[in-house]
Amino acid sequence: MIRTDKEVELLLACSRPQMDDENEQRIRRLLDEEIDWEWMQKAARVNGVWPIMYHNLKSVCPNEVPKDILLNLKNVYLNNAMRNLMLTRELLRIIEDFQENGIETVPFKGPTLAKMAYGDVTLRSFSDLDIVVRKQDVLKARDVLLIRGYKPQIMFSPRQEKGLLKNACEYNFFRKNPSIAVEIHWRFHPEYSSVPFDDGVWSRLDRMDLEGTQINSFAAEDLILILSSHATRHGWSQLKFVSDLAGIISRHQINWDRVESGANEMRIVRILHLGLLLAHDLLGAKLPKQTLHEAESDEAARKIADSISEKLFSDLDGHDGIIEKYLFWAKTRECMSDQARYIFDVGIKPCQADYDAFPMPELFYPAYWVVRPVRLVWQYILKKQI
Repeated sequence: MIRTDKEVELLLACSRPQMDDENEQRIRRLLDEEIDWEWMQKAARVNGVWPIMYHNLKSVCPNEVPKDILLNLKNVYLNNAMRNLMLTRELLRIIEDFQENGIETVPFKGPTLAKMAYGDVTLRSFSDLDIVVRKQDVLKARDVLLIRGYKPQIMFSPRQEKGLLKNACEYNFFRKNPSIAVEIHWRFHPEYSSVPFDDGVWSRLDRMDLEGTQINSFAAEDLILILSSHATRHGWSQLKFVSDLAGIISRHQINWDRVESGANEMRIVRILHLGLLLAHDLLGAKLPKQTLHEAESDEAARKIADSISEKLFSDLDGHDGIIEKYLFWAKTRECMSDQARYIFDVGIKPCQADYDAFPMPELFYPAYWVVRPVRLVWQYILKKQI
């Protein structure tokens, strides 16, 4: 596969959540040239934008795409669409069960984000269901999922479960036949991330229609901060993260004063600037002049955004190790005290991955405080040897 700039430009043009005349003309112009479709398909899959790419190609100029390529794109799209619809139905059943048990829920990512950012649950790739509940309802939600046939991804002891609720942000469950994973969240980041959870999101909830059912959703302003910080924690490793953010910006009336004040309160201004720069630079998200000026004036955010823009397409087979992701998150924090606390906490506090890697009886639970740093060092050594 020989990638040239025109393939990257075409991939970006086809990954926009909303089309305009200028972008449609760009796609038509690029398709007049010889395209490396093998690279295009791999890049779309790795970056999680296959559904929206197929949708835009089919809508703009299907006759300009080789028939075998378009057929392959269609088949993958349909398989994704069928699974998305199945997951959406399951999500609505879970929400109903939670409501019957007095659990207030806010689904995010998955079908909800697909509808909010793309207008259609089939136009985004996702593999699991994410549901936010209040912290005091987590164990009640666990019990409801157990009744529905789900099992915890890791069987925690009572002490480990208590530690999970204190330090982590999600409780993971799975079910077979069909294979479905559900993540119950009570905040958006682990305690060690040094990003305070804004309880005000509960008072700012919106309502939305999901396949004929009215459900809770986060306000678009809150979702911009949630998506920016979530993608940063994952190193902006997929173009899908950028497309999600661009979709929310383009499809909703945004109160940018509220977004900026929220970023200040959560101490994630640089993270917000990073997300806005990527959405603007790569997918043409339209931002108010002052908002764009402030983001472009953030030299640290600009440097990181340029690095991500290059890395997204330079090595489709590469991926960062866990140490690199931790260091990336620290680099995106503007407050040095948050950086220091994060590096210290992430290095010693046990997490779900430690319990999974080294299951131990509850009696030996304190040993996880030694396991954690040793495991991180060992992973770093293995990464360097590859």
